[in-house]
Amino acid sequence: ARDSKPVVMAKTYGIAKPITAMGVTSTRGGISARHMILATGDDKIMSFDRRMVEPRRPVGDLRDAEKQEGLKQYNPLIPLVSLMTPSHNQTVHSVQTIVSASTALESQSLVLAFGGPDIFFVRMSPSKGFDLLPDSFNRILLSVVVLGLLIVLFVVKGMSSKKAVTMSWS
Repeated sequence: ARDSKPVVMAKTYGIAKPITAMGVTSTRGGISARHMILATGDDKIMSFDRRMVEPRRPVGDLRDAEKQEGLKQYNPLIPLVSLMTPSHNQTVHSVQTIVSASTALESQSLVLAFGGPDIFFVRMSPSKGFDLLPDSFNRILLSVVVLGLLIVLFVVKGMSSKKAVTMSWS
């Protein structure tokens, strides 16, 4: 009989800009980090890591276990970094709704913001492109290696069947 009760944790966060809409990225398997997506009053689409609003963020110094888990020290004001602006230098007027959908790639999420005269669509990679091959990937070498392995497979299969026939005759 376990008499422990759940612990409710809550923290309050603030943002320096008015928010007109809010959403979160979604992926097919849920492996990628989630990002909160905000439409701000100055007609920008901003994003930040969901871990920034984690209620378990410690108020004091971080312990090693908290660092390994990726927690950061609690700060009531969420910084909106201009590098995390999917709309870049474009203005998106009067956004009221932000919708996210998964793609065939786990690292990417499709985001649609709409509501006013503008519609904004972007493909986001919150965890970077961890499931994408780089442009410098040597596809020709991979093809040669696979072809070589197939040839070795058929040669060894032929040798094996020939040996089985000679073993059965002797």
